[in-house]
Amino acid sequence: MKTTVYIDGMHCKNCMAKVEKSLSTVEGVQSAKVNLDKGFAVLKTKDPVNHDVILDTIHTLDYEVKEIK
Repeated sequence: MKTTVYIDGMHCKNCMAKVEKSLSTVEGVQSAKVNLDKGFAVLKTKDPVNHDVILDTIHTLDYEVKEIK
């Protein structure tokens, strides 16, 4: 299953690495890959992941979630 998280505020490769690392620690997330140019992360999961957990994870990094699909 794939979930796309549109994130505002990422500007560099360090931002990208920080987001990928943090999202990868969310329970149920098998992988997280950020597309810095387009401002989103794609999460691969076996089952649906709670969107509130994703929001909290991104907010603790001081970024804003624009949309989760």
